Amino acid sequence: MAKIPLNLEYHENQREIFFRTKKRFKVIHKGRRFGLTHGMMHYAIDRAWNPKNPNGEKILWVDTTYSNIQRYIKRYGMPILSRLPQRTYQWNKTNNEISIITEIESIIDFRSADRPENIEGFGYTLVILNEAGIILRNPRLWLETIRPMMLDYKAEAIIGGTPKGKKYKGKEHLFYTLAKKGEPHKPPLNLPLGNGETFSNLNDLHKAVQGDLFPEADEIESNWCTLNFSSYDNPMLDKDEIDELASEISPALRDQEIYGLFVDANSDRIIKREWFEVIDKISTAENRKDGKAQSIIQSWDTAFKKNEENDYSVCTTWQVFRDRYQLINIFRERLEFPELKRKVIELNNEFHPNEIIIEDKASGISLIQELNRETKLPIKEIKVSSDKISRVHSITPIIESGKVELYTLMDNVNIFLNECEDFPNGEFDDMVDSFSQALEHLRNRPQVEIPKLTVKKYVRKKIY
Repeated sequence: MAKIPLNLEYHENQREIFFRTKKRFKVIHKGRRFGLTHGMMHYAIDRAWNPKNPNGEKILWVDTTYSNIQRYIKRYGMPILSRLPQRTYQWNKTNNEISIITEIESIIDFRSADRPENIEGFGYTLVILNEAGIILRNPRLWLETIRPMMLDYKAEAIIGGTPKGKKYKGKEHLFYTLAKKGEPHKPPLNLPLGNGETFSNLNDLHKAVQGDLFPEADEIESNWCTLNFSSYDNPMLDKDEIDELASEISPALRDQEIYGLFVDANSDRIIKREWFEVIDKISTAENRKDGKAQSIIQSWDTAFKKNEENDYSVCTTWQVFRDRYQLINIFRERLEFPELKRKVIELNNEFHPNEIIIEDKASGISLIQELNRETKLPIKEIKVSSDKISRVHSITPIIESGKVELYTLMDNVNIFLNECEDFPNGEFDDMVDSFSQALEHLRNRPQVEIPKLTVKKYVRKKIY
């Protein structure tokens, strides 16, 4: 029986990985939607249909969960298999196994990393680890389970995914460790930096942004190769769509999710002081033609105890414009509850905000209740569903774009900048909490149309 050609399609960077790079171990750290999973499914079936091994291919695919595996087979695998005569292949859904029989039989075993006890027992010619940033959080999976199964046939390995940091639970992430084993492979690329510059490869781009790709790399092993691709390297994606996503996420997440770089989002600086615009005059109703066009909000991060070791209560006061946000006052003190309540009223009387936002959680609950019962202040209770670091990542694009202005003559401005730069590893983060709460609220609320106004010129300068 003549073998039916599969005629599978690969984009050029997939071909770089699967066919042009001649190394036994290939580590691919890549941006989202690069097409690695799709390409690896094509390649696994390609290898099974056209085996390199004269005794047939024994291929192991390890992924995050069996539900993901089922989806990948159905979406990426079955359209290929359905082209073949039905008697030449079989998909065993119970065992998550694809058998392809030509003159010899090849097997593709699919296994979930969350059940490593189901992986052991066989030898393989090719091992594929998908979502390595997730499944290699458990280093024993590779060292004690998968690596010994590669001995029988001196198996090849493709280890790929989007990075999930350089460290995991205080130790170096195994995906990062394995990536450092291989000499960085530099396929021709055309990567935008955002200021009109382009670079021929990602390593040059990364050096221009923040240094060598693997500055602390161990000795390179000759049978290992490391390839790095960004989301831009999938020719099927709209580059304008990627640009839009890149503008909406923080720089650290952009490096990881778009460029596929290993970053440590929990230890690297998330907020940089040079992003802030600085003014030494603030706009008031008296020096504007229409004071009503100005919106003011106050954002409170509250704490009740006055002891020296306790957190601070912080209120940041903002003037809101259509295209920028001015931070014009920062209050920061340790207060008992009665003092805290009086201070909310006092700062309201000083700045007359349109909204006073307080998180409906812990110490904020009783404060909201008493202020609503005893005053007519414009209290806006908000619920926060994400953690501190995620909230800061979500608002850093606003700061990076120059839309946040700091009034240099307000109290605590230097303490505020130091706390921002130290986050999330600083001693205190109360100012950052109030700050991120305000910007996240402003970003998500409906925009109010503001007429054009004549405003005094600001003196702007960068803080370094």
